[in-house]
Amino acid sequence: MFCDHLRGKFEVERLDKHKAIQLIGQHLFYLLLMVVLFSCDKKAGESEVELKEGESVFELKEVSTFDFPQSSTSFVRGQSSSCSEEPEGGVKGYPAFKSDRPLYGSFYFRGKPVRAKRMSMCSFAVDESRGTGEGYDRLYLDLDGDRDLRNDRPLSLLKRPPEGALLSWSIKEQVCFKYFNVAFDFGEGGKRSIEIMPRFITYEGGRNEMYFVATKVRKGRVEIGGEEYIALLGYSDSIGDGLDRPSTDFYLVREDKAEQRYSWLRSDNLNVTRSINGQYYRFGSTATGDKLIVRPYDGEVGMFEIGAGGRDIQEMSARGSLSSKETAVEVGEEVESGQLKETLSCSLPVGDYLPRHLTINYGRLRVFLSSNYYVDGGHRNYNEYPGIRSIKIRKDEAYILDFSNKPEIMFASPAKEGRVRLGEELKVEAVLIDSKLDIMIRNLYDTTRKVMKEYENPDGKKHSLERDLLLEPTVVIRRGNGEKVAEGVMPFG
Repeated sequence: MFCDHLRGKFEVERLDKHKAIQLIGQHLFYLLLMVVLFSCDKKAGESEVELKEGESVFELKEVSTFDFPQSSTSFVRGQSSSCSEEPEGGVKGYPAFKSDRPLYGSFYFRGKPVRAKRMSMCSFAVDESRGTGEGYDRLYLDLDGDRDLRNDRPLSLLKRPPEGALLSWSIKEQVCFKYFNVAFDFGEGGKRSIEIMPRFITYEGGRNEMYFVATKVRKGRVEIGGEEYIALLGYSDSIGDGLDRPSTDFYLVREDKAEQRYSWLRSDNLNVTRSINGQYYRFGSTATGDKLIVRPYDGEVGMFEIGAGGRDIQEMSARGSLSSKETAVEVGEEVESGQLKETLSCSLPVGDYLPRHLTINYGRLRVFLSSNYYVDGGHRNYNEYPGIRSIKIRKDEAYILDFSNKPEIMFASPAKEGRVRLGEELKVEAVLIDSKLDIMIRNLYDTTRKVMKEYENPDGKKHSLERDLLLEPTVVIRRGNGEKVAEGVMPFG
């Protein structure tokens, strides 16, 4: 049609070559403009999603990370990296510092930066431009990945950080630096630039930490099982990979429009299977996070229960989550507000699970469980010791967790074959485990006995709260002849 229109115009004005050429140029310009606009739309706009039967898709728009309370999301925390007074190994050179005590560090982007010459490690250094002791206010970042910070332009302080950008923890000093952008390659998702804010913190006690915060998260209104939520999707402790990763931070939030506040529900990851109005749902996203996919789970289910194991215990309940290789599932009874409360039993999708985090009320005790991430003498190497997913949920069957296995003490330090030289300090750490289920008993509380515990607010003011008594065993270390060497409280977990 465009060509016919152009040809017709040309024939009418065929005797005026100048007008004909001008007209053709105008049409070609408009055609080129349409192509450019279409191309821009494809880059910045809607990702194409192929839906299966029963699935729904919802749009998520970019909003500021700092719009949400830090007590409710992990977005504002950011990706952390410890600072050291020792330079990083492998760095070719640093700039001339003004401070006698510059700080050094590095962090890894989870994704691959487009312009980086090496892999995704980024070294940094923090300087005091006004001299030693005047405050850290200059940040050097090796964004080109050449391991040389002498050719990198420093970032100065952000004079007016957004409200909500500063953390309200037990912090001695914190400053925010100006934003920087890094473009990442998302594969089929294309290339995307992520804006990042660095935050430097000195904690009470002197520990220094740098945080890198993605300044945008994805937000949208969704309807699931007849309920309306606000969905939030974004980066917390890792930046740069696509937002379609299973570990991406994902929140479902209920909004109270009358009181203009949020009710925060089920803060977790994108791969968590959630129960809403008796139906299980699984979730996915596009790499850029502009689309959220909601998938009803139509697979088989079984039962998970807490049992007394022959003990005279009447009141039992559990709340938390279990994880399999593919997903995590919530344990608890759904209530009208959309949150979960403790339950004696609940139905779960069929699979092999281990505790992710479980709180169990067991008579007078409150018990915290997780997977056991230790082996004798240290942390578990999951390539060598992958762990046992011993909680097996099967169709129309009930799995009963009743603490019938005898617990064991495992020493995370020292190892059995470990040796300590004369004069060295021996560090002893123990955990309480169920070796048959491969789970760790993190804490034991006596809910019938109370203690007062002191807390310190971010402003330094102290206050006391009544808490259940934490049961902490006293450990005595003796020589072979019975002589006592050391004694102390050793909390499990």
